[in-house]
Amino acid sequence: MRIEINEAVQFLRSHDDYLILMHASPDGDTLGCGFALCGALQRMGKRARAVCPDQIPHRFDYMREGITEQEFEEKTIVAVDVADTKLLGDMKALGDKTSLCIDHHVSNTEYAEMLLLRENYAAAAELMYEVLLALGTDIDRTIANCLYTGIATDTGCFKFSNTKPQTHIYAAKLMECGADIAPINYAMFELKTQGRIKLEQEVLRNMKYFGDGHVAVISVMLDTLAKITDIDSDDVGAMAAIPRQIEGVDIGISIKEKKPGVFKASLRSSERIDVSVIAQQFGGGGHARASGCSFECSYEETEKRIVAACCEALKQAGII
Repeated sequence: MRIEINEAVQFLRSHDDYLILMHASPDGDTLGCGFALCGALQRMGKRARAVCPDQIPHRFDYMREGITEQEFEEKTIVAVDVADTKLLGDMKALGDKTSLCIDHHVSNTEYAEMLLLRENYAAAAELMYEVLLALGTDIDRTIANCLYTGIATDTGCFKFSNTKPQTHIYAAKLMECGADIAPINYAMFELKTQGRIKLEQEVLRNMKYFGDGHVAVISVMLDTLAKITDIDSDDVGAMAAIPRQIEGVDIGISIKEKKPGVFKASLRSSERIDVSVIAQQFGGGGHARASGCSFECSYEETEKRIVAACCEALKQAGII
């Protein structure tokens, strides 16, 4: 059932013992929303805990400031920036019990009992900002840092086409609340570990082109990751942006080996192609310019199927 902000606020005020779910391969938006909501609920005197199925990269540690580690039996499950329970990994069973989902993905499967959705928002953090204001939360520096991170990361530091006037307005308001934008922007968009540089060198060495150069594919294989010890999931996730940075490429594909025989394809596109439509063909989804899907087959078959779908989309668009 779809609801509005006032209904979500009423729900959050009338319940307790919150377990807040953030999606696997966590990004700044799901983490920013999760920790901002957790902090706000705790300050209201409620018990709340934000959890993620994957390890959270250390560069996001500042989001935990002011949050108390609480032990309790969860009674109310809320998911943030989670479009599908499949994105919860080993926590999928908890996702099936979700009471409230706060999200901005057009591909949301409406798995929660209640869904607060703004698919035209650049980041779920924009919606979370509105929710916390309606809750009467004091948005201090810590919460502002969380929400600003969500907005900045989902817009590529305001470079992506999903950036709207509201996006800048909300970011400015969070700056007024004390968001430390300089260190956050450096950590999110400039800082690279030595391991990430090594991984970039590996994936660039094996890049392939298809569709008259309009499709670029990189792969991140388990044997490659085994050779590079000083990286984390965030470094690996950053590889998805590389192919689309190349002149003439309309669709960038990053294929990551999750485990033997299981691969995740991350798609990034120009404004000429909606990759969410492509991802949905394989049971995935996401945004028009950034989506993903999974395959249980060989790498060769994965690459063949996703490239064929992308080339077909390019043909239909009259690009090739």
